[in-house]
Amino acid sequence: MIGARSAVLGAVLAIAVAIAYQGVVGLVEASGARDQPALILILLLAAFLGVLTAVATRMLRLPGATAPTVLVLGWTLVPVVLGAIPSAATALFAGDAALTTGQAMALATATVAAAVTLGVPAERR
Repeated sequence: MIGARSAVLGAVLAIAVAIAYQGVVGLVEASGARDQPALILILLLAAFLGVLTAVATRMLRLPGATAPTVLVLGWTLVPVVLGAIPSAATALFAGDAALTTGQAMALATATVAAAVTLGVPAERR
């Protein structure tokens, strides 16, 4: 039962990560930042998203490897799956399987942030 719970909550978190990342990119594009400042903003917000994902997995008492897995699935698999659904609601969050350089750097930054956050020891009792 624990494996099914982890899989379902991991899938929900992966969808949330994909939606949050598209929201982050939309906010950065709306801010008017160009080239280098936009990449730096996206990297900072991706690291924050990685930390939030790690905190969410810890709060839900999911296995430690769930956060990096959720981040990778949220950036690579979920946009492709959402792109396969012919709907205006999913088209906003859809993407293709090819990551741009900025997306790959943001993914790596968020994954490292999640791994570092999960490496911090929990409260001692």
